[in-house]
Amino acid sequence: MCNEFQNRIKRGEYADAFSQIKIPMHWADPEPNRDPDDPVRPTNRAAMIRPVDPADPRAGLEGVERRWWMIPYFHKAPVSAWKSMCTNARIETIDTTPAFREAYKRRRALIPVSSFIEYDEPPGWKKGQPKRRWEVSWTPTSETDRVRFFAGIWDRAHPSDLAEPIESFAFVTGPPGPEVGAVHDRQPAVLTLEQGLEWLDLAGPGKAALITETPPGTYRVTEAPRAQLMTAEMRKALP
Repeated sequence: MCNEFQNRIKRGEYADAFSQIKIPMHWADPEPNRDPDDPVRPTNRAAMIRPVDPADPRAGLEGVERRWWMIPYFHKAPVSAWKSMCTNARIETIDTTPAFREAYKRRRALIPVSSFIEYDEPPGWKKGQPKRRWEVSWTPTSETDRVRFFAGIWDRAHPSDLAEPIESFAFVTGPPGPEVGAVHDRQPAVLTLEQGLEWLDLAGPGKAALITETPPGTYRVTEAPRAQLMTAEMRKALP
């Protein structure tokens, strides 16, 4: 399960990347005042890119800021009453799980990401002690490859304690490749620009085209302790 990620890429780079392949894109929400080094955690709002017309993703894309931790359309009780941890959708069951299957069929999205975080238990770890924190990143193969995305789905619910509907998202995880598998048993599907457009195509292969079990050498996995537990000097020393 991936429950923390980073996005250090500026919004303009996403618009530039899509413009190079002649796909118009606009941001519907103002850019948040967030330190790019602050990680995104469950229930935080984060960038999400979706087709203006789900039947034709290449006709245009919209960027928004939405809640990470999906609340499905059928949830009518207060937001706090939705207890299921819907941050990640398992690739094995995304098309059959009630919370995810309609969003998978109709409402796909791209979640901009520059790295993601996994945790594991160090040798001798005991319950209540902190786990090790690992940042997973990659080396871009081209300028546009700096821009990558989680394979996301989103939904719109009408909880009883909100005056307006709430939109929220989850993203797909599956078996890990060797680098991530050394520290965790699940890995998100991270997509290049073209792979992302294929994911948005509702008439395309969908989850069959996603790869989570990546080949050796795909990722770098670097220990990255939580910033709040480190001094300023320790943070500066991080690679």
